[in-house]
Amino acid sequence: MAGRPPLRIGQHGKITRTDLGSGVWLARCRFRDRDGVTRIVERRTPTGSTDKYGDKAEAALVAALDGRRPPTADVSASTLVVDLMKDHVARLREAGELSPVSIDVYERAVLVARPRMAGLKVSDLDPALLHDLLAGIRQAHGDRERAVRAVLNAVLTRAVMAKAIDTNPMRELGRTRRKSEGPKGAPALDPTEVLRAYKRVRTSAYCRRADLRDPVLTLIGTGVRRSEVLGMRWSDIDLDHATANISGRVVRIKGDGLVWLPATKSGAPGRTVPLPAFVVAALRARRTSRISDTWVFPSTSGGLRDPDNFNKQWRRARGLFDLDQVTSHSWRKTLATVIDDAGLSARIGADQLGHARPSMTQDVYWKRGSVHTEVAAAIDKIVR
Repeated sequence: MAGRPPLRIGQHGKITRTDLGSGVWLARCRFRDRDGVTRIVERRTPTGSTDKYGDKAEAALVAALDGRRPPTADVSASTLVVDLMKDHVARLREAGELSPVSIDVYERAVLVARPRMAGLKVSDLDPALLHDLLAGIRQAHGDRERAVRAVLNAVLTRAVMAKAIDTNPMRELGRTRRKSEGPKGAPALDPTEVLRAYKRVRTSAYCRRADLRDPVLTLIGTGVRRSEVLGMRWSDIDLDHATANISGRVVRIKGDGLVWLPATKSGAPGRTVPLPAFVVAALRARRTSRISDTWVFPSTSGGLRDPDNFNKQWRRARGLFDLDQVTSHSWRKTLATVIDDAGLSARIGADQLGHARPSMTQDVYWKRGSVHTEVAAAIDKIVR
């Protein structure tokens, strides 16, 4: 004979009422708690009440059961995916755990996805449909597809936890990117190309007029990020000891414009990097004619310099120099190559470039935050 079917989590069995006399009743039932254990739960008529049929005892029991159930899910199979995505970004912003720049990236991802998913419900999504949607976004918007993937994965995981769907179709979809035939992004330069670029930047009339010479020389000599170079303050520079404290960066945030964030891209509070002799010489000369007491590389008005405008000016310059493929990020890859070719360790490279970690082992057991003058010497050797 088949046994009694098990209760679902948060479900109760039949409620029984027992008259205890004098207007007091006992209501009880079986209830399966969140730990999976089925228990007997009971409540009596509240003190001071007269309960003719036991309905007050049962009402007290039902209220107690409601308090033991998991929170009511705010996601169902009919919830619109776009609404979930917008809510996810709003939650991230409210939590304050991500940088404003990252939040803006996710907001743009929602804007990109919205026209293609306007009427889609959580239950509509399957791996095949997601594959086609993401392929279209990748073709139209390139790398923005990565942020769309991240948001979709988060909201569909939330839907699984709310039992709106059984599985996350993003997990079934997996990675569909084509393998590249070579390294992605900006190329690294060999020593001959570095020396040629260095000489052209240093002697270019356009770089001097556009105030590109000194910041580009600093990029070449340190390998720090463009936003970090433009975020350098004079208080961060120690020319006597030939070091710079990379303590913040310049970014554009929706609704706020250009702002200086007191943290590097990896989220670290800052790092100190050595300055090659050619960068020290450029900064010494610059300090005598500075137009800002705060910023090393300000805008023409003395305020924060826009990284996007800087990039446009550099694109024009590299076109003049026949360096079309050399972006501001190329100098980071170039310095990483210099560090490797000089026989320096991956930890030194991580300290110089501001990477969070080359590996877990190195993070745990190797000392961080050292100033490695060997890096400045290696790049100095090339330009000499």
